[in-house]
Amino acid sequence: MVEENAAAEAVASDVVASLGRCDRELGDFATGVLLDYDFGPDSELYPHLVLSTEREGVQQADIRKTIRMPISPHPLVSNEISIRLILTFTPSSCGVTSSVEAHLDRSMATWGPGSHVLHRRSSEDLRLADALRAAEAHIRDLYDVATFPETLGLSRRG
Repeated sequence: MVEENAAAEAVASDVVASLGRCDRELGDFATGVLLDYDFGPDSELYPHLVLSTEREGVQQADIRKTIRMPISPHPLVSNEISIRLILTFTPSSCGVTSSVEAHLDRSMATWGPGSHVLHRRSSEDLRLADALRAAEAHIRDLYDVATFPETLGLSRRG
């Protein structure tokens, strides 16, 4: 029984450490994007970390960094870019999904109002250790699509 508890504690520690690392790395990526492109003078970066139970036996960690670009004095009218990493844990397997989504109240470049997926990648049916490694790989892969602000008509700073 003591060995089982020690093993469970080690797994929990690995998961929490990995989630913390992913949150920090996704934040570093989003901050870099915000600094590299001109999102406007009042733009801000909002972090989110939501741990939830979606269905029976399904746990999720939703790590999200949102760049909000106010476009009106009305506080609910803005364009937002969400950079997300979702880890899903079931009793039989794990999954990782990364995405970049634009939620637009007003058009940007060729994108009209509404929600648009600019990038999405999924890895499914993984063991826990593989899912934690895949999460970090998903974040590294976001650097390959880091020019997504240009598709929204935003220009690089300096």
